Amino acid sequence: MAASLNLQRNTKVFYSTVDINGGAAATAISPANTWQIEVLAGYAFSQAAATQDITSLESGTTPDRSQQRFNTAINPVDWNFQAYLKPTRATDVAGATTASTLENGNAAPVADWFLWQALMCATAPATSTAMQSAWQNGGSVGVAKWQNTNRSASANVAAANPNFATATEAHLYMKVDNVVYQLANAAVNQASIDAAIDGIATTTWTGFATNLVELTGAPRNVAINVFGGILNNGTTAAAASSATIYKTDGDTPNTSNYHPWNTYNVAGASTSAEFIKNRLSTIDITDGAGGTDPASHTFPVTGMTIDINNNITYLTPEELASLNSPITQFTGVQTISGSISAYLRSGTGASDNSATFLRNIVSNSATQTAQGASANLKIGGATAPYFAIDMQAVQFGFPTHAIEDVVGITAEFLAQETTAQKGSGANVTFVTQAA
Repeated sequence: MAASLNLQRNTKVFYSTVDINGGAAATAISPANTWQIEVLAGYAFSQAAATQDITSLESGTTPDRSQQRFNTAINPVDWNFQAYLKPTRATDVAGATTASTLENGNAAPVADWFLWQALMCATAPATSTAMQSAWQNGGSVGVAKWQNTNRSASANVAAANPNFATATEAHLYMKVDNVVYQLANAAVNQASIDAAIDGIATTTWTGFATNLVELTGAPRNVAINVFGGILNNGTTAAAASSATIYKTDGDTPNTSNYHPWNTYNVAGASTSAEFIKNRLSTIDITDGAGGTDPASHTFPVTGMTIDINNNITYLTPEELASLNSPITQFTGVQTISGSISAYLRSGTGASDNSATFLRNIVSNSATQTAQGASANLKIGGATAPYFAIDMQAVQFGFPTHAIEDVVGITAEFLAQETTAQKGSGANVTFVTQAA
């Protein structure tokens, strides 16, 4: 294959449980275990080394002033990319209804459902051959949810536990035009949702991996035969994508194909995922108002962000005369936090009275108010398509004023557990619906 430049705009990204560099064949890849992620410009991935500089400096007219640098350890791979937050119609599980289900009975309510699952629990989104979503039916047709609680497996819903010591690991494949990189043992560390009023809802995904490997030779041909591109011999292979998880017998995986980003086979019909318009976003807040009866507020926002962070760290040995590599990763505190911005509105008895919300927070003398306050952030509004983050216990910081032509307020928040000091993690439910 002749040398050529590689362009960012031709990049394709895939998330898979299949280890191509480990010797997997193309037939191991299927829409049940490998998914495309359509990323925006600005993605990044890199791996650096930890170094040690040793210097010598002595007296005299001809002193030794030498310096040596040693590589002591290979750091974990850092990666990040941004993708649109797109609800699908695959919101129900078989047994609840058949109107909005995938052919395997699992719920896959957003295009990046597998990344959310890898972020929120230790249950991998797929085994080597079968998809295993832990997303739940939301209680009505077309609505799905993710509860951040310890849940046992049920019909077509995998088990999930938010308290996990090590994060789910899979593989990210970055096909940068004609160069294919495998980010081995990739762990999802953080998701940041940006709901800026003038944009489309996006999620920025960040994480780590143990190794950054360029696929060459036979492994590269395996990747190209499925992902598409120019093979090692210079011939072109078409991308092999399919929204059909199984072959016609309804049981055998549709091998040598990946699942596309935007299309889902729902109730036997091909459907497309949908964009969320941030301008329609609102927030519902109930606060304890300093120990009195709870006060409810519903008002539009001018900006909203939310971050879910696993605070992953890696354990690396420190042996001398050796280039050390990370041996494992551990999760830290699960942090679900963010901020909201809104105009300062006032008026008697109005539910969109953000001035009352500000006053109640400032006048509350309690040191901890999370168990008396809740918030439901509705990205895209209350009408589908939307993605809502329902926090049953939330601590708001003191709002700050933004003095501009129209005065606004900004308040930070931290989601917590409804029963203080129980140690069960923040009580948060993600709810989504496609139009």
